[in-house]
Amino acid sequence: MTEERYPGERRGLTLFLEDLAPVVASELGESCLLHHAIRAALRSSSLQRLRHARRLFNHLPRDVRQRLSEALLRRSPPLPSRESLLADYASRPPAPVIAFEGHERQAAEPLPRAELQHELAPSADLRVTIRPGTLPAVAAARLREIADLIERDRRLLSPRFWRERQLVELAGNDRADWR
Repeated sequence: MTEERYPGERRGLTLFLEDLAPVVASELGESCLLHHAIRAALRSSSLQRLRHARRLFNHLPRDVRQRLSEALLRRSPPLPSRESLLADYASRPPAPVIAFEGHERQAAEPLPRAELQHELAPSADLRVTIRPGTLPAVAAARLREIADLIERDRRLLSPRFWRERQLVELAGNDRADWR
């Protein structure tokens, strides 16, 4: 059967085997049959080979499978040091950005508010950051809400709109000082 049994089967197996390969190499060695099958499956991306590698994993003795699964869960990319992050940010030029911030939405929580901020940002025109562990459906829904907000008021992305808004706020603060 060369067709996917469910949507995303090939992608899911590929991601699983990509994560599993280094764990298998470190725990069982690079000469084991499972590691060879994983490498062959990833090289060819054949659905048949991807399934074969997963089947080999599933047929391992329970204690070996459990050891690999635990090692897979323990294995997380090392966090960069605070100093290296600060050095990276320090080399970036300050830039104005329009930020839409929000949390996983509760029924009473309003839509994300747009505000102009200044950040030490890379040169990308658009950057989306989502905290790992956020539910995909929640993240997609919040992104749709932000897209709808921009569609309703396209001025939100205009530098002129933000300059005028800052001038109005400054004028409002000047009047407050005169009283």
